[in-house]
Amino acid sequence: MYFDTHCHLCSSAYAEDIEAVLLRAGNAGVSRILIPGTDIEDSTCGAVLAEGHSDLFAAAAIHPSEAAGIGQAEFSRIVRLQLEAGVIAVGESGLDLHWPDGPPLAVQTELLERHISLAEAFGVTLVLHSRDAEEELLELLGGPKSFPVVFHSYTGPGATAIRAAEMGFYIGLSGPLTYPANSELRSLAARLPRDRILVETDGPYLAPQPQRGRRNEPAFIEHTASVIAGIWGMDIESTADRLMSNSLEAFQLAPRRRTDLVYIMYGRIYLNITGLCGNRCDFCVRERTDGLAGYHLAHMGEPDPERLRKILALLEPEWASELVFCGYGEPTMRPELLRELAFTASEKGFRVRLNTNGLCLASLSRNETLDLLEPFDTVSVSLNSHSRENYESVCNPSDTSAWEHLLEFIHLAKTVCELRTTAVAHDGVDLSAVSALAEELGVPFRVRGS
Repeated sequence: MYFDTHCHLCSSAYAEDIEAVLLRAGNAGVSRILIPGTDIEDSTCGAVLAEGHSDLFAAAAIHPSEAAGIGQAEFSRIVRLQLEAGVIAVGESGLDLHWPDGPPLAVQTELLERHISLAEAFGVTLVLHSRDAEEELLELLGGPKSFPVVFHSYTGPGATAIRAAEMGFYIGLSGPLTYPANSELRSLAARLPRDRILVETDGPYLAPQPQRGRRNEPAFIEHTASVIAGIWGMDIESTADRLMSNSLEAFQLAPRRRTDLVYIMYGRIYLNITGLCGNRCDFCVRERTDGLAGYHLAHMGEPDPERLRKILALLEPEWASELVFCGYGEPTMRPELLRELAFTASEKGFRVRLNTNGLCLASLSRNETLDLLEPFDTVSVSLNSHSRENYESVCNPSDTSAWEHLLEFIHLAKTVCELRTTAVAHDGVDLSAVSALAEELGVPFRVRGS
């Protein structure tokens, strides 16, 4: 099976027969395709295609040749696309010094730096275009990054590619590897570490030698993979396995998936700030799955506060009805960070909501809890039970006074903000009894899906 790590499926070249192209790709063993973005329209198209096909993924960016005149409003649309579940990378960005009448290097560099900052904040892969600018691009990157970097469809100097690989960057190889005149590129492929090589078509461009002159498409990727197999002295099946493994790691799909710290659902933006929780509820979604709606939410360690700050700085209130602080865990277990970020969001103009299990009084005083709640417009409390016995049975709290702390929190919170309670539709939860308790407490109540 192959991962075509770069194919411009939103190109007009595929407009008439894209479903047939995808069918041929599947028949040729192409199980995943990354669709790069080159401008706002292109990036939006890729996100839409990825939403409709589980084997398609998208990247969003503005190509260096389109760098002139890109202001904050235009770039914000690229940032907004990063919230979509199928958008897993920033790209293709980069530098292109091939065209004499192209945007000045300074303009391209400024835009590239914004793309780099975006990839760093969201923790996603950065896909780079480099044409007659490989040295400049590597110099600008400055060294290894906290996120994967891909030099796509590489045809530049061999020494630069070797240095890039030494920094941990990936090198994408496409149709030109198969051209008879490109012996130097094949020599480079032999010298590069095998775990740094990706295969791509860059379709509809750069068809491999057996298909040269035709529109390139993902089904043709096997020709480039076959040349790599020959260079490595491996059979095609083992080569395909190695290339697939490299691709999944390069785009953080396996074995260690990237955690989505920010996502959008139901017209709301959610900031996923922790994986900590003192409860182990029978119905908790994280006990059954690592994510929701295409987002991977399980934490590989606690999120870096600085990354969360950078993400929040990029978000805009116009994109959602509210910003919800949550976690694949309990956000109040990071109280100082939660309060800081909530104030920042409120000052930016967001309506701010806290999703909580209401147990923070186990570790915070009443005054500290009031301070924590100050920036929030709304608080949603998971009530989930009608009695202490039922709560301990269903929610399995580590706090021996959890039920008392939960009720005390509800009484306290409803005096300072808009508060509602919820319960999950689950066999162990008596929804009628929970609803009656919420009415007795004088707070609104709604049922959530399991």
